[in-house]
Amino acid sequence: MFHWFAKSPHRSSTGLNRIRKDFIQMLKTAQHEFTLACQVTLLGADPQGIKDALLQADKQVNKFERQIRKELVVHCSVVGHVDPESLVMMSISKDAERLGDYAKNIFDLGLTVSHLPEGDDRERLLILKSLVERILDDCQLIFENNDEELAKKVIREGTWISRQCDHNTTRLLQLEQPDRHTAPNVLLFRYMKRMIAHLRNICSSMVQPVHKLDFTSKLTRDVDHGGDLLDWKEDYLDR
Repeated sequence: MFHWFAKSPHRSSTGLNRIRKDFIQMLKTAQHEFTLACQVTLLGADPQGIKDALLQADKQVNKFERQIRKELVVHCSVVGHVDPESLVMMSISKDAERLGDYAKNIFDLGLTVSHLPEGDDRERLLILKSLVERILDDCQLIFENNDEELAKKVIREGTWISRQCDHNTTRLLQLEQPDRHTAPNVLLFRYMKRMIAHLRNICSSMVQPVHKLDFTSKLTRDVDHGGDLLDWKEDYLDR
């Protein structure tokens, strides 16, 4: 999708360069917000020592979205029309803003629930945290390097991770004897699934035309949905 920067007759425009930089910085800020939130909800950090930094990151994510919208209006006014790439950028900046929203939801859950996840589900959620952080890193590389192959890889991996979130949510909701961990764990799996979904949407903009944005079934039809998040334990926990 970012090929339009290279092809545009206005490619030297300070505004276009800023849009690229602002979007990548928006992803970095959302990643920072997510990491801060997980320190409280999954690792037991004192929320009062993190709250100000997290809220500042959340405000910055929202500010980036408004700035990108403004810069796109200026860009379209300069070129004299609304090009498809501008529509895509408007869409994925909303996806990036939603990453911040879900990170804040994770933090708010940590404020509400006084206990941390335990056992295998704690390990699954810690692995999931690491996978989300890695995909956020990958998304930044994708847009820095116009890397279509990495975008396809992330979309496929994100599909598997989303199915794992669904599987664990269903498993917890069907417990005959739920305990105090069940509801918060369900919410954590759900929030992280939604973050993965928005990251997949962002990656789809690199490999799909505007009318197929967010629709990637052809890229993921042969993804094997078997396995368990615990299969990643050696990579992310036993280090």
